[in-house]
Formats: sequence, structure tokens, C-alpha cells
Amino acid sequence: MIEVTPQEFDFIRASIKSAYPTFNVMPDQYSIRMWYRMLGDLDYKLCETALMELFATHTYPPQISEIREKCAEYTVPHLKDQGEAWGEVQKAISQYGYYRQEEALESLTPIVREAVKRLGFREICLDENQDAVRAHFFKIYSTLIERKTNDAKLPPSILEAKNKYIAQLTTHENAAIEQQHRDQIAEEPERATPEYIDMLMREHGFKR
Repeated sequence: MIEVTPQEFDFIRASIKSAYPTFNVMPDQYSIRMWYRMLGDLDYKLCETALMELFATHTYPPQISEIREKCAEYTVPHLKDQGEAWGEVQKAISQYGYYRQEEALESLTPIVREAVKRLGFREICLDENQDAVRAHFFKIYSTLIERKTNDAKLPPSILEAKNKYIAQLTTHENAAIEQQHRDQIAEEPERATPEYIDMLMREHGFKR
């Protein structure tokens, strides 16, 4: 995708001002720089087309988020709704069954596959309460759709920074869990000593 050049952004800014002449859009250099920073990664023709649609349907000037959202509508592949996604899962189960898990997962579209992996393919197959399984799948799938849709609106630099922070947080959380597990293991021998047992008995009023 070709990024918007400063000259092309001048045309974008001018078109917004021309479409909404009574509004004070990007009134100073600070706001101009911010708008360019947030829209500069977009393809110019894509951005222009999105703006034309927004001009035709919006009474007020479109905000940065609205422009990026409209551009994302043009570029993000169609995502199935909950019912379609669940139907895809049921088709895979019917075709491959419980024992051919890898083939079943491979047949799914990526985002449906991720939702199934989080819930567990075997659990979906074996759980007798399919209404509850379906509801749980819908919840997971909706969360993934929302995240994917939101990420598609972000400039690449911001998305990269976001994913970096999330990865760092996950690493810290995993390290804390591992340390807690090691501490628990280290305490086990101490709890098995006669002294520890005597202390517990005294606390509960027992005598040895």
C-alpha cells in the first residue's frame, strides 16, 4: 500500500475544508501534523474514496477515527457473523469428527480456528450441553472479531507498539506465575517436617 505524501495530504485537507466550509477543520499546524500522523499510512486513493462516501453521508466533518474505520471497511475481508462461524464449526465436526482434530481445524477460517482453539475442539465435540458451548463460542468469537476490527483501524506504528506492550505484559505475568509456582514447590518440604506438623496441631488444639 502506498502511503499518503505531504502533497496528497494537502489535497485531503483541502477537500475536507471545501466539503464543510463552515467548520474550522485542522485550524493550526499542530492539528495538521496530528491528522497527517494518523492518516499518513493510508493509500491516497483509498482515503479519497472513503472521504467521498463520508462527504455524501455525513452532515458534520468526519473525524480521524471515522475515516480510518471507513478505509478498514474497504480493505478488511468479510468476517462471518456468529451464526455463520458456528455453522462452519459444525460442518468441520460433521466432516472430520472427534478423532481428526488437526484436519478439522485446518478446514476452518483463521479467526474461527482461533476461537475453536481457545474453547477446545474436543470440548466442543464431547460437551453434552451444546447450548452452553455455542454461547461460549459466540462470546469468544465476538471478542476476536472486535479486536481484529479495531486493529484494522490502527496505524501500523501504533498497532506495533500496542502489540509490543501486550507481549511485555504477558511475559511479566507468566514470569510472576512461574515464580509463584516455584515458591509453592519450595514450601512443600518445609510443610512436611515434624516441626511444621507440631505447629499445625498446636494451632488446632491437638496434642501429640
